[in-house]
Amino acid sequence: METMPANRQEQNLQENYNLNLTLLEEKVIRLVDMVKSLKLSNQSLQEENQMLKHQLMKTETSLVAETKDLEELSQEKMMTKMIVDDLIRSIDSLVDQKE
Repeated sequence: METMPANRQEQNLQENYNLNLTLLEEKVIRLVDMVKSLKLSNQSLQEENQMLKHQLMKTETSLVAETKDLEELSQEKMMTKMIVDDLIRSIDSLVDQKE
């Protein structure tokens, strides 16, 4: 194989350098675009996360209030049952006395 003249070798090196530089520039541009896209996605996800946190807090507050109401209703039910049981005993006692 023949040796190339210095100019031809330098020209090939310069072409390879330019090709590599062009490829590198394209990769950097794609990387910058990807970073921009990821930043937008991240911002959108953060906003959605905040909204979901707010919804969760509202749901938890509502659940606590409803649980409290349920406990109160359960206590009222027990008290009503006790009163009805007492009334039935009193009626039974009155009926037994009249017989």
